[in-house]
Amino acid sequence: MAPIRSILLGMTSEEIERRRPIFFFGAKARRDLFMLEEWQEFESRNTGFRFVPALSAPDPGDNWDGEIGRITDVVAKNVGEGSDGEGYLCGSPGLLNACIEVLCKLGIDEERIYYDKFS
Repeated sequence: MAPIRSILLGMTSEEIERRRPIFFFGAKARRDLFMLEEWQEFESRNTGFRFVPALSAPDPGDNWDGEIGRITDVVAKNVGEGSDGEGYLCGSPGLLNACIEVLCKLGIDEERIYYDKFS
C-alpha cells in the first residue's frame, strides 16, 4: 500500500486530472480492506482519481455493494482495451503475473508495468 499511496500523494491535483489514475484494491472480504476512508477522501478531493475496491468472496454480513470477483476481472472490466496507460502493482507473484497478463491484453506495454512482488 505504501508505494501506491506515495505515488498518488506525490501527484498534484492538475496531474491527477490529466492522468486519471484508477486504484484497484482487491481483498477477499470487507474485513481485509483497510484505509478505505483515506482512499475515499482522496477520491473526493481529486476528481481525476477513481478508487475501486473489490471483494473476491464477501461474507454475507458484509453488505457489499461494490465490485465482486477476481481483481483481474475487475481491472479488465474497468480499464478497457487500447489503454495507453501504465500499471503499478503490488502483491503476490501469482497475482501480479495474472494482472500483468490482463494489462498486456488491454494494450499496456509490459515495459510500462511496474511492480513489487511479495509473498
